[in-house]
Amino acid sequence: MKSALQFTIILALSTTIVAQSENISHSILKDVLLSTTTKSPPLDPLHSVMLKFSLSEQEVSPLLNKLDSVGQQVNWLSYVFSPRRALLVIDMQNDFITGSLKVTDAEEIVNPIAELIKEDVWNQVIYSQDWHPTDHISFFSNVDLRPLDETWLSEHPGNVSMFEEVVFKRYPPYAQVLWPDHCVQGSQGAEFHSNITTPKQTSVIQKGTNPMIDSYSAFFDNTGIKFSGSTGLRELVKGSTEVVVVGLAMDYCVGFTSLHSLELGYPTTLLRDMTRPVNKQT
Repeated sequence: MKSALQFTIILALSTTIVAQSENISHSILKDVLLSTTTKSPPLDPLHSVMLKFSLSEQEVSPLLNKLDSVGQQVNWLSYVFSPRRALLVIDMQNDFITGSLKVTDAEEIVNPIAELIKEDVWNQVIYSQDWHPTDHISFFSNVDLRPLDETWLSEHPGNVSMFEEVVFKRYPPYAQVLWPDHCVQGSQGAEFHSNITTPKQTSVIQKGTNPMIDSYSAFFDNTGIKFSGSTGLRELVKGSTEVVVVGLAMDYCVGFTSLHSLELGYPTTLLRDMTRPVNKQT
């Protein structure tokens, strides 16, 4: 097992989503998070890091020198000694767990996420909530409300089917997977699972509210234009030293949220044991 220091480095300097080989789980992350303090960075970084992780000068000095060479020593020390962690709980809603767009084995992660939320390590907990109008473009039932792209139609003769990706006529053409009606505003299916509570220091971001465009990421709509269509989450996580992402579904909303978090420059960890995919092959 990797040392706490190694995992802290991964959390602080990550520029890609955690690879399969790292196998970071809730139990490992919890140990790392609970081992950190909220004190200001020490006056003597070398000896403070040595003391914190029970390491020798020969082990710590090269790390600090490397961090200093890329201008990241101060940031890293802040991450370790003054952490501001944001937990993003993505779309833990009835329709994705037991309803019209049920994700396989989604019920398995409800209680573990509920326990994770209660941990006293988060500066803030933020929930995303799919919140679609009845005429939303992602609903298969609405496919006839808007014209499809003529070029796409010529290349895809025949009837359109559920879960198919189509292209709608607009400039530029807009690609959209067609889903069952789900998470309709005000419906029971759009509500959070009853075991997922919203304690103090939490916020809720609603996404997919525009009938003309979907929103997989909790940060931005699916505009295809970088950092456009903001949901407001970008402003909420400002100042965070790291972001941890859990929820549904791994290959859509959780994955896109994690990628955008990384693009915004936040050390980001996706907890694979606290998410499930729509398609396990992805």
